[in-house]
Amino acid sequence: MLDFSAVTLLNAPNLKHLLTHSYSRLCDYVYGTVLLWRDMWPLEAAVHDDMVFLRIEISEGQTAYMLPVAEDLEHALGILDSFCPGGKLFINVPYGEIETLKQRYKKIDIEAIASGGDYIYDAESMASLKGRKLHGQRNHCNYFERTWVHSLEKVTVANVCDVKEFIARKAVAGSSALFLEGNRKTLEALDNLDVYGFSAMALYADGKVVGFTLGTLLGDTLYVTIEQADRDYRGAYPKLASGFVAEALKVCPELAFVNREDDLGDEGLRRAKMSWNPCEIIERFAVTVE
Repeated sequence: MLDFSAVTLLNAPNLKHLLTHSYSRLCDYVYGTVLLWRDMWPLEAAVHDDMVFLRIEISEGQTAYMLPVAEDLEHALGILDSFCPGGKLFINVPYGEIETLKQRYKKIDIEAIASGGDYIYDAESMASLKGRKLHGQRNHCNYFERTWVHSLEKVTVANVCDVKEFIARKAVAGSSALFLEGNRKTLEALDNLDVYGFSAMALYADGKVVGFTLGTLLGDTLYVTIEQADRDYRGAYPKLASGFVAEALKVCPELAFVNREDDLGDEGLRRAKMSWNPCEIIERFAVTVE
């Protein structure tokens, strides 16, 4: 039987070696993302025979399940049904896995999640900024390189305080609960990079941090969970984004894709993500079954 418990920094490493693939490259099934947002949407996990079951409190009194992370999804769904018979809600389901749910359950209702899909990019293109479609990003990046003495450095205990100072400097009063929770967990991640398993890079200009990013290499994909830069430094965002991917390619030459997550339904963020010429946008769905 499944034994669910809240995900914490202490027990999260028990999940790390099992969260080794992501359905359709959705970020929701990646260990670092799971850990970062575990309190914004209270998350519980159960491990059974090297399968991971995740359930989320999406509102008071309403619980939803994510797809079990397992080699055999059909078998894992059978275990979940034994634990929780009858109707249930699955969230963060990619389109490619809906057919499995259709075949298993007699009644099914499918609804697209409005926050938008994950934006997927070609890794080589992002790293090099070559091609007509990335001409604008390349121009901004060139401006940054011409204007400031700069470097892109790995975040370690030696320079993590520089990143924290940047976060404090760019904090905005009256920010949303989502932004504030993201900042809290980002500071936690910076203090526990070994637990989170993040790759972390900081962008310096004239001796101070003007941007940083945290992400996870999994299979052929780099999942970028946090990316912040100072817009007062023109070109900081493209320099940071392309540089992070270029460094990842050095570590993992088979890297093919970059997931920069969704746009949260924000039109400005949508335009920014589209300007990088995504090769795919992966929608996520809420699926109610009986």
